Amino acid sequence: MDIHLRFFLLLLLAPALLASPAGGPHLFLSFQALQRLDAISASRIEGPEDAAAYIRNAVAEFGIADLALLPDGVESSLAAAELEAAKDPGRLISDDRVAEAFNFLSDEFRVANPQRLTGADILLYRGVKASMFPHLYSPKTVGGSRPLGTLIMLDTLIYEGGVMDGIRKAALLDRPPGSLKIDQSRGARAALNTSPNPAAREYQRASLTYLAQLSPSQARSFANRLTTILVLAARN
Repeated sequence: MDIHLRFFLLLLLAPALLASPAGGPHLFLSFQALQRLDAISASRIEGPEDAAAYIRNAVAEFGIADLALLPDGVESSLAAAELEAAKDPGRLISDDRVAEAFNFLSDEFRVANPQRLTGADILLYRGVKASMFPHLYSPKTVGGSRPLGTLIMLDTLIYEGGVMDGIRKAALLDRPPGSLKIDQSRGARAALNTSPNPAAREYQRASLTYLAQLSPSQARSFANRLTTILVLAARN
């Protein structure tokens, strides 16, 4: 898979160990990167310049310093989708679509014991995550998720192996957005082999294996199917 397609898939999902620009490993987004993305996502988007700046700043957290490395249209499509969502709540990505995308990934990655999520599961999940990252994950009072936030939510769902019991228990506490503060020293993500959750290890390894064997044409097909499910393609 060529380097542009690696970056494209990383931007869409970041679900596996892919080569970084320096040639080193790039795992899932770190806890600290999620915190920085949350801070970036707090900025208001009122016009095309705001949306473009948001995408530029966010993409840097994926290890992509030079936007020229991205395939044509990726930056503008994401910026347009963010601007539309900021102007019209009806353009947010529904929980049902996020659940469909996760289930699609479970099938594509051939996870041995896949979870089957519903829109209700996604609503519960983002409500809990919003207690930690209130700008990156839409609170449950909002009727959907922002485009880039959706892609990052899929990253965390794959990393965690779906919606685990800990998330379901945390949802019962019904914490307000931004109310849960976590010590950064305890918030770093575990390495692939040391994750305590067997489902998470299975999802991480399955995604890594799947993406490592994609040909360029298969990678394009994969990305196209995912964006079609989420309706992230540029709209006329």
